[in-house]
Amino acid sequence: MTTFLQKNKDFRVLAFIDPYGMSLNWSSIKALKSFGIDLWILVPTGIGMNRLLTKDGNIREAWLLKLETTLGMERSKIKNYFYKSKSVQTLFGEETYIEKEKNAIEKAGRLYQERLNGIFKYVSNTYPLKNSTGSTMYHFMMASNNKAAFNIANDIIKPKKK
Repeated sequence: MTTFLQKNKDFRVLAFIDPYGMSLNWSSIKALKSFGIDLWILVPTGIGMNRLLTKDGNIREAWLLKLETTLGMERSKIKNYFYKSKSVQTLFGEETYIEKEKNAIEKAGRLYQERLNGIFKYVSNTYPLKNSTGSTMYHFMMASNNKAAFNIANDIIKPKKK
């Protein structure tokens, strides 16, 4: 299929990616860069990434590896993006600890959008998909090198007035 797309620039592909958990590696997304593809992707920001990001920043090795392969980033950059240092005055002096950002799910959606924008010319706004209690589970977005597809995607994703 990839050879066909490389040789036939007149063809475009519409792809919907709904990965099983965080099974989609960033290297697979990067491999699509030169193809005529409009890529819709469901990013597991709430049920995937946020669950691996512990409150205190002590993330298991396996979870760090999964975050690295999913985001295509080094663990130090991931930690710097999702955690902040906080200093507190105690009876014994000043103590510093690490805590996860309060809006980690939204930050994960923005980060994935920014990362896609490093590969594709156009990345749509994100559409948060929520469960029945209002918690964001996924962010849905589209990436393409085609401006018309980008405009259509943003029209589809924008909130509808009721």
